[in-house]
This record gives sequence, C-alpha cells and structure tokens, in this order.
Amino acid sequence: MMNKNSERLFFALALDSPAENKQAFRQLCHFSSQLPEGGHRVPNSNLHLTLAFLGQVNPEQKTQLSALAKQIVIPPFSLSCSTFRYWKRSKILWLGSENVPEPLYRLASELKQAALQVGLTQDERDYAPHITLKKQVPRRPEPMPDSPIFTFHFQHFGLYISQPCQTTYGSGVEYRCLQQWPLART
Repeated sequence: MMNKNSERLFFALALDSPAENKQAFRQLCHFSSQLPEGGHRVPNSNLHLTLAFLGQVNPEQKTQLSALAKQIVIPPFSLSCSTFRYWKRSKILWLGSENVPEPLYRLASELKQAALQVGLTQDERDYAPHITLKKQVPRRPEPMPDSPIFTFHFQHFGLYISQPCQTTYGSGVEYRCLQQWPLART
C-alpha cells in the first residue's frame, strides 16, 4: 500500500556508533573503498546492518512500530564480521559473520513480528545478517578479496528512512535514523 504519506523504512544497527566502533568503521570504509571494480559502492554514510526491511509504511503503522520497538528487551551484543561473499541473485558484495550472537537473531525476529503485527509483509527466508558493501555487481570477483575481522558493538537499534537523493552515479538513496532505542541489559 503506497500513498503520498507513506515512507520507505527499515530497522537497522548503526555501525559508526558507539565510539568504540569508530576504528572498526573506518577500517570497514577503507576495505570497501579497495574492492574490485564493477557495481556501485554503498556510501560510507549508508553502511548499516539491516534487522528488518519494512517497505512502504504509513503514519499509523509507523506509530505502532515505534510503540512495539520500545517494548523490546534485548541485551547489548557484539558481532565480528569477516565473511566476504557475493549474492548472485541480488548482485551484491556483502560482509557477514560465521558466529552470529543469539541476541541479534532475537532482535531481528522480534522486529519482524512487530512488522507483521502492523500489517507489513515480511520475507519468509531466514534472517541472514550482512553489511552490503557494493550493489549492482555484475559478477563475482575472482579472486574474492580476503576480509579482515571487523568487530562491532551494539547498544541500540534504530528505525531508518530511505530517501531518494542524487549521487555521483545519478539517482540514489540516503539513509537517515528517525528514532532509536537502547538495547537493555537484562
């Protein structure tokens, strides 16, 4: 359901905060800038870890989602990413983890349930946490670059908006955090 008041939203984890993530984030940005030619690099300001893609959300659903997100109680956690892969179907280069902490799976699951509760369609595939580094990559790079380990610490999650903007490649999107909630120590 798309109308002029709806917004394209998603829940995500920011990679550049808290302060203890700054070094890992800078290293990730450098790694991303060194990737092989082909495709479009995700701007540093748009790098994030998606928890739940929501799609077009109307104001009532947005209010309900905010109320549901506020009720989530998940402890802070860390994630080490070193698995660099290519998804042929979506044509993206991404970074993921072999060892995903249980609180991350729980957080993504609870946000997916919140989306379903307010009438938003959700992907039925299992949650696969990843950081998209490049889009529209026509083929898997050979050889695939080795990835260092990037460790991120998460103390909050947020609701983000995807807004159209102009980039060096033409039309693009800009992600902006609308609201965030702390991960609670249980």
